[in-house]
Amino acid sequence: MPRAKALRGPRSMAENRTVLYTFHKVREQCEQANADAWRAFLSMYSPLAAHLLAMYAPDPSAVQSVWRKTLQRLAENNFERFRGTARQTEREFLADVRALLLETLSQPVAPTSASDAAPARATEPDGANNAKLTPESLARLLEGLPLLHQEMVFFKLAGYSENSIEKMLRVATRVAEKSFERLSPDHAAAAKIEKDRCPWPTEWLGILQQARAAKKENCAELHQILRIHDGQVSWYDKEPVEKHASGCLYCLERWTALREVGYWRKAAPAVTAAQIEEGLRALGLGAPKGRKSFLQRMFG
Repeated sequence: MPRAKALRGPRSMAENRTVLYTFHKVREQCEQANADAWRAFLSMYSPLAAHLLAMYAPDPSAVQSVWRKTLQRLAENNFERFRGTARQTEREFLADVRALLLETLSQPVAPTSASDAAPARATEPDGANNAKLTPESLARLLEGLPLLHQEMVFFKLAGYSENSIEKMLRVATRVAEKSFERLSPDHAAAAKIEKDRCPWPTEWLGILQQARAAKKENCAELHQILRIHDGQVSWYDKEPVEKHASGCLYCLERWTALREVGYWRKAAPAVTAAQIEEGLRALGLGAPKGRKSFLQRMFG
């Protein structure tokens, strides 16, 4: 498994040494309301959150308030929601954070600033032949396709370009060219996406929400899916899981979520120090008045 990226923290006054923030250290110390650990969390994971919000937010003017609300939900009741997230691996943890972020995004968020209250820039699918996307129509589009093709069609409908799909899956999309033909004419907007952005964010968020609520007794655990992605199981063990996932929207959503967070955790552009400090204020952990944060001291 790839080693989690480490961030250097401020020097400890007591021990005069540099703290290295790995995923596990962040995971442990954020539960203790450690402000420096939360700065590391925000530096490591705010870029991923910003990418997901840019992809799926029906109202682009509300993305900042959605991220603040997500952080507050992680912190409420003495970090109860944060304590309930996965601990074993970073990607499982990020899949849990992603689920909470998208759940928060699906709920109405009251504007908290003039910028949040700006008029929304509605996103409408291009073309006249775009039918409403539903779990039932999605199931018909995916029916009978190999799992890899289902992943590609799923990401297409999510709003990803073929270039991004190839980077996430590390497979050329031409292998699913015939499968993509199913998108026309009813969902032609997805077939011609060149810039990552969901063409129907409200419908897609609803589908993802229904998928996450559709777990069955025989659905695979997230860690088992992750081990299959990483090539850590035999064909004998992975074949029934892949067969099940190809007919289960709950498992397919989690299967693709791990791909999505795994790639964009590394590829999403960094956020600014000011955005990180804004996140800390949402958590009630901002730097004391007159004291610059570690990131402010580094970047000015």
